[in-house]
Amino acid sequence: MGRHFTSATETPHQAVSLMAESAIGAGDYARLGVGGYVRRAADGVPLALQNSSSGVTALVPATLVDGGSGAWGRTSFNGQFFRSVLALGSGRFAVVFSGNGSQADTGVNLRLYNPMRVPVSPRVVVASATGVVGTRLARAGADHIAVAWTEGAVLKLAIHSAGSGAVVASETTVATLASSDVQGWNLAALSGGDFVLAYGKSGGSDLVFRRFNAAGVLQGGETVVEAGASPAFVGVLALRVGGFVVHHYRYASGTAYKFARFSADGSQQGALTTLAAGSPNRSVSPSERNAMELTNGHLVFVDPSSNTSAAVRLYDAAGNYLSTLAVATGAAGMPNTVCMCPRQFGGFWLTVGGQLYEYDNAGISLRQSLLAPTQPFMLFDRAGTGPLMAVHTVGSGFTTHLYSWNADLSAIESTLVLSTSSSYPLSYAWTEVLSSGMLVSVACGQPSSGAAQLHVTIPQASSILGIAQEAALPGAMVRVATAGKFATTQSFTSPAFDRRSATPPGTRGVAIGNTAILGGLSD
Repeated sequence: MGRHFTSATETPHQAVSLMAESAIGAGDYARLGVGGYVRRAADGVPLALQNSSSGVTALVPATLVDGGSGAWGRTSFNGQFFRSVLALGSGRFAVVFSGNGSQADTGVNLRLYNPMRVPVSPRVVVASATGVVGTRLARAGADHIAVAWTEGAVLKLAIHSAGSGAVVASETTVATLASSDVQGWNLAALSGGDFVLAYGKSGGSDLVFRRFNAAGVLQGGETVVEAGASPAFVGVLALRVGGFVVHHYRYASGTAYKFARFSADGSQQGALTTLAAGSPNRSVSPSERNAMELTNGHLVFVDPSSNTSAAVRLYDAAGNYLSTLAVATGAAGMPNTVCMCPRQFGGFWLTVGGQLYEYDNAGISLRQSLLAPTQPFMLFDRAGTGPLMAVHTVGSGFTTHLYSWNADLSAIESTLVLSTSSSYPLSYAWTEVLSSGMLVSVACGQPSSGAAQLHVTIPQASSILGIAQEAALPGAMVRVATAGKFATTQSFTSPAFDRRSATPPGTRGVAIGNTAILGGLSD
C-alpha cells in the first residue's frame, strides 16, 4: 500500500489501520503519515516530494492559460496581486484574465479547469472592449461566479455559471471610479451567497459599496463607507457570520487607515474606526491580506502606524480595540514585510520578512521559527505541521516559489519553483488553495518585448495516499480510495504513493488495513 518500512520486523503483509490525524472531509485528498495516520493533503505536504536527487517538482508543470504564445494577461501592474483565481467545488477552479491574443488589455476571459488543470470548457469571452485594467473573481452563491473588471475607470460586472462558464447575467456598468488603479476597488463573496463590490467613486471621491445577490441583482442602493476619502488599498473581508468589513486608506486630507463593519444586509455596525493616522506606510499588495478574521471572531489588521515597526492590531468581533502586537523594528518599510493568515483550529501565523511567528486567538506569542529564509506575499495554514509560503522574487525577471515549513518551524522542508523567467518582470500573481487540498498558482509576466503570457500551475504532493471516501474526525478510522499506485522498486523517505505513476483521479478503490484495491483506467 506504499508503506515505508522502518525495521526488519515489518513485512509487506503487515496490517495498517488508517486513522484521521486531522479533520478529513469526504472527497479530500489524503496523505499517509507515520503510524498509519492520514491527513488532508492540504494539511500535509502540498509540495511534490519527488524520489530523486533533484528534489521537488510540480505534479502538473506550468503552462500558458491559453495555448501558444499570445497577449494574455494585462501587464504593467508592477508586482501587484489580486484574486484572478477562484476555488470552486470538487477541486475545480476558475481563472480570469484579460487579452485577446493580440492585445493584452482588450477583452476579459474566463476559463474553468478540473483539479488537474484540464480545461472544463473552451475559453469564455466575458467582454471584448479595450482598456481592461484589473480583473477579479468571487463566488456568487453556490452555482455562479461574479466577474468584475475595469475598462479604464469604468467598473463592470458579469455573472457566469460555475459549472459551464455560460452567461447568467451579461456585463453591466456598476460605477465610474475616481481612478483606474486596481487597488482602488475590491470584491468579496459573503457567506450567505451575496457578494460586495467596494470602490472609490468619481466626483466626490467617496468610498462606497454595492451588494448583489447570486444572480447579480443589486440589493439596496449604493452605501457610503466614507465620504471624500479618495481611497486606496481597498479591501473587503467577508465574515463567517455573514457580514463583512471594508478597510482602506484615506488619501484625502486627514490621511488615515480605517475600517467599518457591516451586517449581511449592508447595515453599518458601529462607527468608522481609524486604525492609524498619517502616511501610507502599508502599501504592499494584495490589499486582501491587510485584514483577517480569527476562529473566535476577532479581527486582525496589519498596523500601519510606524514605517519602521512591524505590528498587528487586534479587535473583537464588534470592532472594539483589544491590543497591539509589536513584532519587530527595523528600517523603513517594515509594515510592508508583514504577512499573516488564520490557523484552522485557532490562532494565526505571521511573518515579518521571512521570520515566522505563531500566536493564539488572544494574540499571545506561542513560538517562532529558527531562521528567516525570505519574505512571502501569501501565507497558508496547514494543520498539524508548519505553514506554506508563496514567495515572488522580483528582479530582472521573476520566480514564484512555494516554501513548506516543517512542524517544529526549524527548517524549510521543501521548496517548489512554480514559474520562472529571466527576462519578464512580474506583473501580477495569485495562489489559491482548492477544495481538494491542492493549490493553483497564476503568474503573469511583463515582457520588455513580445506578448504577455499568463501561466497556471498546480503544485501538489506526489506522496498522496488517495481520496477519502468518508468524513472523519481526528483519531477516527477512515476509509480512503487510492488515487495512485505504488511502484515497489522505488525507495521513499516517507510513506507515499507515487503520483508520477498514478492512475487518473477518477480511479475507484479502497484501502483497508494493508490492502489497496484499485479499479480504473491507465494510459
